[in-house]
Amino acid sequence: MKLDGAGVAEAVLERDDPVELMDWILEFVGESDDRELAESCCVRLARHRNAMVRGNAMLGFGHIARRFGRLDANRVKRLVDTGLHAGSEYVREQARSAAEDLKTFLAWEFDLSDDESPDHAAHT
Repeated sequence: MKLDGAGVAEAVLERDDPVELMDWILEFVGESDDRELAESCCVRLARHRNAMVRGNAMLGFGHIARRFGRLDANRVKRLVDTGLHAGSEYVREQARSAAEDLKTFLAWEFDLSDDESPDHAAHT
């Protein structure tokens, strides 16, 4: 089965199997030639009920920025910002990785200060 194509993407998304989705999204954004479709899939999965899926969708944004050199800031920046403050440590870590890629490849700015670290709390 070829990973590219709207039909395959829609079938995987409709099955909504978290185990499948968490691996598939990273494979898809790494191989798809359709930036808009890859971005749309990540946007959809960044709101998924499963933290591993959400985290990998965040990581996918960074891969898309690296591969294509662009993303729709109106769709993506707020999701990554939200991910940076998520309740799930995995989502936060992947959002941080994505934010670093988005800064490097797209010059987007994010507040990456670690407000919850003991060192930061001692100095505020």
